[in-house]
Amino acid sequence: MSGTASRFTISAFCEQGYIQATRCNRASAMCLADDWAESGFSDIQITSPDGVTRSPDLFRAGLPLVALVSRRRRKTQTL
Repeated sequence: MSGTASRFTISAFCEQGYIQATRCNRASAMCLADDWAESGFSDIQITSPDGVTRSPDLFRAGLPLVALVSRRRRKTQTL
């Protein structure tokens, strides 16, 4: 993996304080955020390589597969 790979930064608060991790893959970042949420961590944020910070729900809504499914659902509901 090259040093120029884009990275997603996941941050949250837990009993020990502020924590942060990075992932190169969108799905991996979302999975880590979900794991942290299940563990009771709070104020979970995902920052994309372009510097945009989102909550896990907003980040998930922007994932390509989720966006595609949402568009298809809306399309079939209007038919």
